[in-house]
Amino acid sequence: MPLMESISEINKTGKGRPEGTTILSKDTKTFKNVLDGVKAAGTAEKTAEKTTAKTVSGTAGNLDSIFKKAASTYGVSEKLLKSVAKTESDFQVTAVSKAGAMGIMQLMPATAKELGVSDPFDPEQNIMGGAKLLAANIKEFGGDLKLALAAYNAGSGAVRKYDGVPPYEETQNYVKKIMADLQSDAAIDINSVLGTVSEAGSGFIGEGSSVDELKSLISTLGFGSSQNSGMMGINTIFSGLLNKEIDETGTVDKEMFANFIEILRLQMLMNTTNSIGDMDFDDD
Repeated sequence: MPLMESISEINKTGKGRPEGTTILSKDTKTFKNVLDGVKAAGTAEKTAEKTTAKTVSGTAGNLDSIFKKAASTYGVSEKLLKSVAKTESDFQVTAVSKAGAMGIMQLMPATAKELGVSDPFDPEQNIMGGAKLLAANIKEFGGDLKLALAAYNAGSGAVRKYDGVPPYEETQNYVKKIMADLQSDAAIDINSVLGTVSEAGSGFIGEGSSVDELKSLISTLGFGSSQNSGMMGINTIFSGLLNKEIDETGTVDKEMFANFIEILRLQMLMNTTNSIGDMDFDDD
């Protein structure tokens, strides 16, 4: 079943982007004009500050309204959506896992593209996409919530292969954790966990992560592949940042992470734009 009805955010620059930033010209072939636009809007330090501000400033109230909208749109309970978001990312807008999953609902690049999420770091796009995926999983598995959650974590194929929740420790714990949340009378407070995802050892890439881990993730994502012919891929652009002088700790700093998020966002935007006309938008 196709997971997307329309792409409505393709030409938007994204909330919280520095004023004056150039995203894509009509005849863009590389990211050069994109990076020039970012530079024109301010220093990398300002970009980092704005990225951080987008993550935490006024987030809880804004996210509450988005979760309500997503729950209403796709018929999935708000508490379920919040529990998934808490488990996936602790509600962090710019969360990027070491496997490449992005944003609040931790959408993998291919899944985000299929869902029509052009900017996985835009809270509304990400949460709406995650809600749509959960609703599709619930429908696919006949309303069995445990199987739907297992599919969200491990993929529908794994659930079908094992005819149940796959015997993966991560998936088993994931399903148990969310089901326990749902059975509890306590409300899920976004503010109570917001900001914890960047702590060391969390399984996410962020400020303080090893540069080698970031390089490995970029290689895994494969954004410099031949599929992006005619465009300069993320590997090419980001190589300059990775090859600059790195402090003795060999870790990702605020500037590097902010630039990584911005370039990743732009690459996803271009990938989604290029897919227009190739996707089946029916939702039968």
